[in-house]
Parts: sequence; C-alpha cells; structure tokens
Amino acid sequence: MPVGLLAGYEPVPAVHDEMVDGGGRLHDQWAHVGRVLDGLGPLELTRRRGEAARLLANDGVNYQLAAGQTGTRRWELDPVPLLLGSGQWAEVERGVIQRAELLNLVLTDLYGPRELLRTGLLPPELVYGHPGFLRQADGIRIPGPQQLFACAADLARDGKGDWWVLSDRTQTPSGFGYALENRVVVSRVFPSMYRDAQVHRLAPFFRTLRTALQAAAPPTAGEPRIVVLTPGPWSETAFEHAFLASYLGYSLVEGADLTVRDGRVWIRSLGQLEPVDVILRRVDSSYCDPLELRSESLLGVPGLVEACRIGSVSVVNTLGSGVLENPGLLSLLPRLCERLLGQPLRLPSVPTWWCGEEDGRRHVLAHLDQLVVKSIGREPGAQTKLGWQLSADELDELRHRIEARPYGWVGQERLDLATVPALTEAGLEPRPAVTRAFLVARHDSYVAMPGGLASVATSAGGEFIAKRDSAVYKDLWVLASEPEELGGFWLSGGRKVASEQAMSSRAAENMFWLGRYAERAEAVGRLLRVVSDRRNDFPDGVNPAGTACLRSLLGALAQVTGTHPGFQPDDTDISGALLDLLTDSSRTGSLAFAVRRLRDAAYPVRDQLSGDIWVVLGALERELLDPADPARGAALASGTLSRVLTSLLALSGLAGESMVRDHGWRFMNAGRRLERALQVCALLRSTVTVARDTATDSLLLESVLTSTESIITYRRRYRSHAQLTTVLDLLLLDPDNPRSVGYQVDRLGEDVAAIARRDGTARLTEPERLVLETSTALRLTDLTPLTEADPGGARPGVAAVLDQLSGLLERTGDALDAAHFTHLLPQQPMPTPAGTGHTTHLRLV
Repeated sequence: MPVGLLAGYEPVPAVHDEMVDGGGRLHDQWAHVGRVLDGLGPLELTRRRGEAARLLANDGVNYQLAAGQTGTRRWELDPVPLLLGSGQWAEVERGVIQRAELLNLVLTDLYGPRELLRTGLLPPELVYGHPGFLRQADGIRIPGPQQLFACAADLARDGKGDWWVLSDRTQTPSGFGYALENRVVVSRVFPSMYRDAQVHRLAPFFRTLRTALQAAAPPTAGEPRIVVLTPGPWSETAFEHAFLASYLGYSLVEGADLTVRDGRVWIRSLGQLEPVDVILRRVDSSYCDPLELRSESLLGVPGLVEACRIGSVSVVNTLGSGVLENPGLLSLLPRLCERLLGQPLRLPSVPTWWCGEEDGRRHVLAHLDQLVVKSIGREPGAQTKLGWQLSADELDELRHRIEARPYGWVGQERLDLATVPALTEAGLEPRPAVTRAFLVARHDSYVAMPGGLASVATSAGGEFIAKRDSAVYKDLWVLASEPEELGGFWLSGGRKVASEQAMSSRAAENMFWLGRYAERAEAVGRLLRVVSDRRNDFPDGVNPAGTACLRSLLGALAQVTGTHPGFQPDDTDISGALLDLLTDSSRTGSLAFAVRRLRDAAYPVRDQLSGDIWVVLGALERELLDPADPARGAALASGTLSRVLTSLLALSGLAGESMVRDHGWRFMNAGRRLERALQVCALLRSTVTVARDTATDSLLLESVLTSTESIITYRRRYRSHAQLTTVLDLLLLDPDNPRSVGYQVDRLGEDVAAIARRDGTARLTEPERLVLETSTALRLTDLTPLTEADPGGARPGVAAVLDQLSGLLERTGDALDAAHFTHLLPQQPMPTPAGTGHTTHLRLV
C-alpha cells in the first residue's frame, strides 16, 4: 500500500484511474515511478514543477491565443508523466495504425475514383458539405500509397477503462513538437526516474518522419529540398513550427518566401531561386493558394495547387486532407473498415449521430440536452455546444439551426472520463485526461509515436472532453518490456545537400535586425548604467562639474534613444523618465522597446539560432516584457539593468561562439557592426562636439569611455586624464579596439563581401563601395585640428566628421536592404462574387 504522498491520493469511486486500482494499489506500470514520487514528497514535486516551468520559459515555449484573442499563453506542463505499459500501448498502437490506414484509403478514394460516394457508403452531403473537401485538389497525389502523410487521434478512456477515439486530426496535426519538448523537459526534471523506468524514446519516430519526408519527394528530385511552411511567428503553434524545422534540419518558410515559376515551387533565396521538392505544411489547405482556394489568403503561394497537380512538388499533408476531420465520419467508420480493410474497427469512436440521416437527427433532437453538439466544420461561430449547459431558449435556437441545415451537425455522447494523477497545490489529485497519439507514413503502413501529448483538466469538470482550452499538459511514457535497441541517426552516409546560402530574404532581414536591435539594446543599457552611476556620484547638485556632466549625459541619452521631449533643465525628479526608458516597451527608443523588437526578429528565425540563445531571450522577456509588477518602481536600483546587460552580453557571446559563419550569421553580424558604429557616432556627436570647462569635459569623456567599454584600455594605454584627441583616436580610428568605429567598419566590410551578390564582374557592389568609402574617410581623418573649439565653444570639425560617418553608415544599411531584402507588395484579395467571400479566421490546432 502506498504511504506518504500517494496515501492521500483519492481516486473517484467507480471510475478507472491510471495510477491505482479500486483498492488503492498501484498498477504494475506505476510501481517504480510511484515509489519515486512518494519518496520525493509534495514540496519537492512542487519545486520540480517550478523547474519545469523555468526550462519551458527558457526555451520560449508558448501557445499563441486563438483568433479574436490577444497575447500568448505559457505552455503549462505537469511534470508527473502519464504511464502506459507495453501491453496497454500495443492495444492502442494497433488501433491507431489501423485507423490511419483506413483514413488513408478514404482520402485516396475521395480525391480519386470516389467509389465510396458512388456506392452510397459515404453520403455526398457529408463530404461535399464539409469545408475541408477541396474540389481543386482532385487528382493530386504524392508518391507512394500513403496519401495521408501524417495524422493524430485524440483518445480517452471512459470510466470503465475502455479506449475511445474522440476525433481525428488530419489537416495539420499539431503537437509533434510540443510532445518532444515535454519529453526533453520531464527527462531533465526527473533524470534518474526517467532512466530507470525504461521509457521508449521518441527519437526513432522523428527519424521515421525525416525518412518519410524524403520518400515523399517527386521521383525527379535527387537530394530533395524540404521546407516547413508556417503561417508566421504569430500563429497559434508557431513555436512548434520553428522547433520542428530546427530539430529536423529544414528551412522554416512563409508563403511570401516561396514562388511558383514554370510549374515548380522555388524559395526566394539570397540573389537566386532554389527549387523546393517537399513542403511540410502547417497552413490549413484552403489558405495555401490564393489563386485557386481562398482568394483573400495572405499565407499561401499563388500557383501551388497547379504545381501539386503537375507533380513537381509534394505538399504534406496533401491538400484537402482536412475533410477527414469531419466528425460525421465517425459513425460510418465501422462499416467502412469492414468494407475497405475486411476487419472490424479496433478502436471505437465516441458514439456519434450525424443529423444528415433521419435516425441520427431524430436521436439528437430528442436528446439535445444530454449531448455534445458540433458543427461538422470548424467555421467561426459554430462552437461546440454542451447540451446540458444550455437554457431552454438556447436549446430551441440550436434545434432550429439543426433542422435548417441537418447535414452540418452531429451529436456525440457525453463520456465520463477515466482519471490520471495531476500535480496540484494540494498534492496529487485525480483529473480527467485526453491523449493525442501521432502517426506518420512508413512504407505501406504507419508508425505511431511511442508516447504522445496528454492534456489534463485543471478541475474535475465534466465538460473537459469538449472544451480543453485551459488544459495542463503531460508527457506520455510508454514503458518498454525489455531494453530498447538504439539505431544510428546521424551516422548514415550522405553528402551535404543544402547550400549555406539557401536562406530566404525574409530570414536574412530578420537576422540583420536581430543583430541591430541586440546592439542597440546593449548601447542603451550601458548608457543608462553610466547615467545611474553619475546620479549616485553627484546626488545633491552641489558639485558644478558633476551636475553639468550629468545634464550632458541626460541630453545624450535623449538624443541616442530618440525620445522626446527628453530631459528638461528644470526637471527635479528624473527617476520616472529613466524608469520608462528602461521598462516601457511601448516607448520607441527605450531599452524594453529594443528588447521587444529583438524578440520579434528572433522568433521567425528560430531555426537559424543556437538553442541556448532562447535561454537568454527568456531571461530578457521575464525582466522587461512580462506584465509590469507594481513593486518594480525601484527597478534601476534593484538590479534589473545589470541582469539585462548580463543577458545581452551572453547573447553576444553565444552569437560569436555557437553559430556557424554562414550567411545567416553574416547578416546578423553585419547588423550588429553597423549599429555599434552608429551608436558610437551618435554618442560622440551628442557629448564631445561642444567644449566645456576642464572638469566637466574630463568627467564627460570618462563617462563616454565607460559607456563604450573602453575605459580600462584607455587608462592602461595613456595613463593620464582623458584628452579628446586620444579618446577620439581610441573610439574612432583604432582598428584593434572592438568598440571603435574603425573596427566595426573593418568587420562590416568582411561580412558585406561574404554576402555580396556578384553580377559576373569584379566591380564592387553598392554596399561594398559604401563600406570602402567609410573606411577611407576614417583613415584620412586627422584628429588634431578637429578638436579645436571655435569662440562659441563648438567643435565643428568633430561634428562634421561624425555626421559624414553616420551618413555613410546609414546609406550602407539602406544599400544592404535594397540589395538583399525582398520587400514584396502586400497581396491584395482577389474579388469574389457578392455573398461568397470567405472569412479570414484561422485556427491551426
């Protein structure tokens, strides 16, 4: 009998529980894990749940809220896994594989001979009345017998312990990447328990996925080029799209990155078009081609459907596969299985009645207050209705809607679900759960992921089976009956097939601005720290030189950040304004604004970045972008600025030491070098172009050197008070100072040359010419006469040089933009006949 933590676990009477039986004894598969959890106790389990949340935040794991809502929701993970023994899993595996084979035959027939419709096994209204059926996809095939490339099944046990299939996911089944991320996190939170439990690994499944994608390529493709098509960084499951692309080693692209020319799909790479053979799509079928499908879609590729017809590209899942998500099919699957496979359906579907049949409609209308009622499509406004929660008027309205369009509705039985142990503030408590199993094609059948994604109710509410928006997720462990054999993944033979230059113009632009905003944030952070230090040095305004230096630095801060109206001479309390420059992400020029833009540039190119970079970005988001805490009023003094700078320095180090010097890194580094040079010029322009008294100038030059991280070098080299000529020499001309403008221009020249688009001649490109002009201007600069002040105290020579350099650097940035970044005109919706326009609602789960 369990003791301690498990002794307080009270399963629901007469309801199957995954962890304990009716007598409170642990099921066999829970024997080891149960003992471990019991030994850890509630306090340690709570700590490890916090550790899991920290790891997820570090990896940037989130879920964008659905259309009509704003913001993101953190991915909530219960680290206590859900366990299935090898025998239990074998039953589920056989059932979901059979189901995938059956759905594949149905899909192949619907877009081929359509014998199921001709013989009456499928009612035409059920198919043609479903928005997932695309007439434009008729006749489209991908190589091999599996036209359904991948799918998922939502499963649940009822109170007796029997398995039921709640729904099939065949459009763009989400969850693959989240399941893998859950496994990574849970194995880190419970490392010894995971090792000792003999859990089936997920890596072989993703190896199969990779092999299947290669096998799906057209026969004419040699080494196939595979991309992952995403709606963009703000789609609901954007994390998963980028995570899968990075894990599998494929390019993450958006619709605007692709084009169709001469019947083929091409990626708009840097300066050239490169062919694409396989598209793993994460965009709903109807949005994939604005020419033939949804005319208002901005997510697709014009001409993609025709390229699929020709067979020059394979899109998986195949276009139109969403028709299989029709819940009206569930009641028909048993007879289809007998007809197409010659065997009974292993895993029954939740009892479903389609209202398009008279018997089904009569049953649904008679039991409307007891059923889960769904539209067969996922149109906006057709939410799932829980009959037992509706008022009499709402039931009447629903009844009228069903009678008006019966083929568009189904009723499903309400299941009382089995329970699983969920970690709560009170310890382990039983909660209902639904599991998503994933499958991918292999040879003439399917392979099921030995695990999956379990969603657990946050309470014992009976409506969880229908509405799972607030679920907490679990990792599903399938326990091996014997040690698992390991196979080689990366040790197979092969040659490099992807060009290092094969990245989209959009990705290159995001990398460029990622570098710029990282450097901009660091420059603003350093200057804020210097200002804060000077305020602490001269708090009471008694020291005239200190006060004048602080006032000059505040002016420089306003100029560098571009914030207005800046700091006025009669301001007595500047703490609020400084705090805004640190934490207000809506204020252009603030540190938080730069970090937000940095994050926004990083998300679309997650597949290009080191995994550790997300640990740093997660820390930056928690410091500056999470909802404001009223207790953060003393943020400058509490260490926020120091922690932010530490994270930015870590980001710079990771970019320098953990990324291959490919084109992506070159663009990021070019952005960083360009921005650093501009920031140094702007700082000098706002501080040293006017002469002040000796004491003030000395403090100000020291502050400038500190802000540019050059004070130690200056003191070691010159061993004297700061002099303008030597300061300018160090910050403008010194080719060995990593903070000087000259150093940035030299590195920028290397990057610009590496990414240059040659026209077949030896002539310099416009960005190269401008960098050379900037470098020449620096080398021809004689600092000595420039530092002389006119009678009014101005130093026009210094100002002129800094203005010239800033102008050349800005023009260089513009030239890089014009040469490499493709700014497509916004797609315009094609006109449709009145009353037939589509809504732009998009949901990808």
